[in-house]
Amino acid sequence: MDLLTYLISEITWGKLLLYLLLSGGPALAWLLVCLRLDKSAPEPGMQILKTFVWGVVLTIPLIYIAGAVTGMVKDSPYISAFAAIFVLSFLVDGLFEEGGKYIILRSLVYPSVHFDELRDGFIYGMVLGLGFAFAENVLYGIISDSVLGGAWTVMLRGITTTFLHFLSGGIIGYYIGLVKFHSLKKSIALYGLVLAVILHGLYNTVIRFGWWWNLFPLIILLIGVYIAILIRIKKIAPHPEK
Repeated sequence: MDLLTYLISEITWGKLLLYLLLSGGPALAWLLVCLRLDKSAPEPGMQILKTFVWGVVLTIPLIYIAGAVTGMVKDSPYISAFAAIFVLSFLVDGLFEEGGKYIILRSLVYPSVHFDELRDGFIYGMVLGLGFAFAENVLYGIISDSVLGGAWTVMLRGITTTFLHFLSGGIIGYYIGLVKFHSLKKSIALYGLVLAVILHGLYNTVIRFGWWWNLFPLIILLIGVYIAILIRIKKIAPHPEK
């Protein structure tokens, strides 16, 4: 059955509203954190909204692309179940999703007149990541076997996965900002993509293996990345004219 047809057949207004609320809570919380980080030189609300929506829209093509490639990897006689975990975590989930964020930030956010200082790379990248996580979490809820299972999935992903996309988007945006405002080689922006893919791949590998005991050091890693981003943001002086 076509994935879109399956999603439509599974959803009801009640379930959709429930998952939207459960997914929206964490996304809104991190969005407020993001806006607070930029309070000294806030971005236009409409531009923030547009970036968030771009993150939501990004999930649509990735549903089909990642879904098709995932099926081919799992069905391949040349890739063991053990190796498939790493391939799916880093090359499919990590590269495709973070690559999608990179394309949006590079093609739609980079040229914007509102992207006028290095700090904005973090902000727009984080907002884009939140939009993606919001939509992705809702979809995971819809495809769950039960409403209770879907609610639990959305809440758990809201705590962990939303944080991951928030951070990885910020990393990509920052490196794109380095290219725009420090006149560095364009290839520097790809460093941010690589770092985001590694972070994403590590996270998904733990999830796929079911190494729940490893979630603790993984969460420590995510918090460490967040602290590093906070330190970097505070070192970036806001543009005096904003």
